[in-house]
Amino acid sequence: MLWTLAHGVGSRGDLPLPLWQFAWAAIAAIVLSFAALGSLWTTPRLAEAAEGHGLGWTRGLVKVLEPLARVASMALFVTVVAAAFWGTDDVNANLAPVTIYIVVWVVLQIVVPLVGDIWRVLSPFDTIALIRDRLRGQAAPSVLAEQSATAGPLWSQWLAPVAAFGFLFLELIHPNGSSPQVLGWATLIYSAVVSAGIWRWGRAWLREAELFAVHFGLLAAMAPLTRDDTGQLRWRAPLSGLAAMRITPVATAVLLVVLGGVSFDGFGESELWRDLIGSHSGWDNAMWRLLGLVATTAVLAALYLASVRSMANVTGADPRTLANLFAPSLVPIVFGYTVAHYLQVAIDETQTFVFNLSDPLGRGWDLFGTADGNIDYTLVSIDAVAWCQALAVVVGHIAGIVVAHDRSIATFDKRDAMRSQYVMLFVMVLYSVLGLWLLLNA
Repeated sequence: MLWTLAHGVGSRGDLPLPLWQFAWAAIAAIVLSFAALGSLWTTPRLAEAAEGHGLGWTRGLVKVLEPLARVASMALFVTVVAAAFWGTDDVNANLAPVTIYIVVWVVLQIVVPLVGDIWRVLSPFDTIALIRDRLRGQAAPSVLAEQSATAGPLWSQWLAPVAAFGFLFLELIHPNGSSPQVLGWATLIYSAVVSAGIWRWGRAWLREAELFAVHFGLLAAMAPLTRDDTGQLRWRAPLSGLAAMRITPVATAVLLVVLGGVSFDGFGESELWRDLIGSHSGWDNAMWRLLGLVATTAVLAALYLASVRSMANVTGADPRTLANLFAPSLVPIVFGYTVAHYLQVAIDETQTFVFNLSDPLGRGWDLFGTADGNIDYTLVSIDAVAWCQALAVVVGHIAGIVVAHDRSIATFDKRDAMRSQYVMLFVMVLYSVLGLWLLLNA
């Protein structure tokens, strides 16, 4: 069970069709989508659709539920830290590993693109930022005020991609990355650094520099729900938020690191990986896995930057500007890879989280009557999960092409808009085939 969380969380390795058939179908779907967009999608549409339609009845509901969610999330945060230091060393019985690796990292990555940025409310760091504002006699800033506020020096914002790599190191490489005490110390150190940043630069800095705020904020831009400056929810076209958001080099780096991490998670559990490096254990194995993580991330980043360089050659634009401008097209791909690799474990281990809530320290308690539960591996059929995983890869890449195309025609003239995307299309095809191969071999 949870031992695997720190050493590659993956799928069951099933596809609803043979790999070669699904790969050809995926390539055909992506290429046909690109051709259809070129003929039918001739003006930018996503930015206009991002405003959406207000759901006025939600303002009061959000006002009531938000404080309750913040209190519950902060209570869970304190409980997880306590479990990490004073609970059992059994990773399957301790609440900390399943909460951090499954609920916070896996489940939220799947849920946020569907329902919006709930991390804004659930984040204990955001609650700390609100407390900081209250202590200083400052009113809570509006959404628009946060977006326009100064977010501290640029160097401090690079905490986000560094923290992303550190988290992946614990999850995929560290020999004892699932140890509750290791996770406890990592949580305390990260919390101290983030809290210091909040105290110095405020809530705006949190949005730009805290790993989970940055990453979940990017994923939430895909969602059909968003929250406006008045506190009400708004319904909008899926993906449209990606056209309205400002992407920084820091956010681009986070996307590429996470994409590299989820890809290596599958590759590092494949037969090909074992054939390449042989049998190793402990820190010797960790060294090889670290090299694998770095190499996988570098290759995927190089492919993306090659497509950006091609766009720059065609249009004469600055490649560094284009790298950030087109980074939103990576967000649906990250989401697709996440669903493909982690959907099964999310379904299974979320049940473990519910069981462990009754006995967070693993001391034999049964606070909510769920401690003796057993995972129902048939809760969702294998075929249904396999179809969702495989389609997530393909649909994620098609969505990425839609976002890139919309941004292209909003930036370049009609002739250059299509020509500039040919290499990007090729990279999307490579990404999709790689994603399907990883799904099958993980």
